[in-house]
Amino acid sequence: MMSRPVKIMMTSLITLTLVGVVAIIALLYLDSSNVEAAEPSIDEKVENSFETEEITTDLSDGTFVKIRFRIITDEEDAMEYLQKGESFQLKNAIIKTLTVKETNDFRSGLENVEESLKLKLNQILEDGLVTDVVIVEKVLQP
Repeated sequence: MMSRPVKIMMTSLITLTLVGVVAIIALLYLDSSNVEAAEPSIDEKVENSFETEEITTDLSDGTFVKIRFRIITDEEDAMEYLQKGESFQLKNAIIKTLTVKETNDFRSGLENVEESLKLKLNQILEDGLVTDVVIVEKVLQP
């Protein structure tokens, strides 16, 4: 038979182990649910996004690009703000971002083009964020 101090020690160890396992499971569950909640669904992305009209601009190497983007924001207010300014602020930001690029940027560096425009648009916004910029149409012209 076990003595009383050994029983108390074993009970304490088992209790601490169970509490630790429950705490680890709770932390892992809460952490994964936060990651899922942070990533918007495709429906939310569509709801908070819009497509620009086709824009034609010259590039720094003398070629031209015709391009259209889908701008995805984190909230409706940010999307509406950019759409209101689409006639001048948005086009201005797109043109300023693209005219310093070269043909190669549109052949192998599209992610960099999208990221550059996203950063530029976030400078314009007062509230909300542009979470993604996606090129939906692109034609390079010599």
